Amino acid sequence: MLQVDLTFVAVFVLVWVLVIVLNRVFFKPYLNLRDKRRKILEENEKTYRQAMRDYEGHLQQVESGLKEARLEAQLLREKIVSEALNEKSRLVAEIQAEVKQQVAAAREELDRQTEKLKDELGREVEGLARQLEEKILH
Repeated sequence: MLQVDLTFVAVFVLVWVLVIVLNRVFFKPYLNLRDKRRKILEENEKTYRQAMRDYEGHLQQVESGLKEARLEAQLLREKIVSEALNEKSRLVAEIQAEVKQQVAAAREELDRQTEKLKDELGREVEGLARQLEEKILH
């Protein structure tokens, strides 16, 4: 059978003293350090996730702003093109009206010159007819 003697009690007490000393000197500081590191890692992970959410939010805002700016630029471009086409149409209409006026003025001048030339030609024909009549009669 097992007999409990003084050495057993001494070894038992020494083992428990060793466990207590090791626990206070080695295990508790190690576990505390491990807990601190775990907490720091958790805080870093939490900060990282928050930073990523903030980044994604800012990225969405930037993309939204770019999309709006592109839309505004497209609308502005369309407006400018529309205004340019309207101005072109107006200028073409003005030029056509001016050309019509110039053509009408040129026709009037041509008609005047034609009438003048007809009058001159009529007088010359009369003059030539008289000369011919005088030559024939004389």
